[in-house]
This record gives sequence, structure tokens and C-alpha cells, in this order.
Amino acid sequence: MSRVTPNGPKPVSSRVKAVTGISWGILEIQPGWVGVMASAQGICRLTLPQPGQTEALAELEPPAEAIRTDSLFNPLATKLESYFQENSTDFPFSLDLSGYTPFESQVFKACALIPYGQTASYGQIARRIGRPKAARAVGQALHKNPVPILIPCHRVIAANGKTGGFNGGTNIKCWLLTLEARKPSGE
Repeated sequence: MSRVTPNGPKPVSSRVKAVTGISWGILEIQPGWVGVMASAQGICRLTLPQPGQTEALAELEPPAEAIRTDSLFNPLATKLESYFQENSTDFPFSLDLSGYTPFESQVFKACALIPYGQTASYGQIARRIGRPKAARAVGQALHKNPVPILIPCHRVIAANGKTGGFNGGTNIKCWLLTLEARKPSGE
């Protein structure tokens, strides 16, 4: 499970551009290329797999002053490879979610607690954070999730069991849910 450490209410786009010491990388994993960006506090952006480096970079949008350091992210690449090989994987990396509201941070923390291969509804997440009428707001917060997979927002579904929305598209969400529903060989 990821450690989620929110650090204040500035918007992410302006925070990432304003903070010096941002590192980024493009990692080749199966099933594609992912972009990752981190501050001194932790990972602040992760893209879903893209078909190529160019697409991953375009999705990531690192600020001009950020430094490319692909090798810094090798441990994350190893964990992502394991995840995409259908293994239940913890992501013990610090996250920098300083650009999000306290409500969004609560939603992210609750989402990070959903176990591999399981789901929760938007309403269940709302109740877990003490805001039982905020199911729609939970969905809006999850739409801003900057680190999919690490904060597994794909595991949040509608109360009626339907997929619900997903920033990466419902086809990707269904693919991730199907991937997690399979058991790795040998278990």
C-alpha cells in the first residue's frame, strides 16, 4: 500500500512548476511506457501505460526545469512490472499529494486502502471518510488522481456494480479490474 502524505492546498500544476528539484523519467514496462515525476517528498505524477515514449512524455508534461533521471525510478518499474504480470503488489513509495484539498487527500487515502482484486463503491468511500452524501464528490476527486495504480482509483465502482468513470477511459479500467481478478500461476 502506498503511503499518502498530503502537504498543503496548492494546485498541482502550479506546485509542480514552482518547486525545484523535480525529477522525472520514462520507464519501459510491460504493457508499455509510463511517465513518472517526483519531488523530494515523493512521487507526484504517474501516467498509465502508453504505446511509446513520446506519448508517455506528452501525458506526463514535466516542467522545463525538471531533471530526467530514469534510473532513479527503477524500483518503481520493478513493482509495476510485477503488478502487470498479475501479481498482487504493494507500492511502498512515498507520495507527494501536496496540491490537493483535504477532502481529495482523504479520498486518495481511503482508495489506497482497497485491497488488490477488490472493489469499493463511490458511496462506500464517501462513508469511510465520514461524508456519506459525497459519493459524486468522491468520483470528482478520483478523476484528479495523479498516480493511478499507486492510488488504485480503478477499484472504485458504481453502487450498482457497473464500472463507473475513469480518467484513463473505462476500457482501461475494465482491463485493470480483469487483470486483478486473475490469480497468478502458483497461487
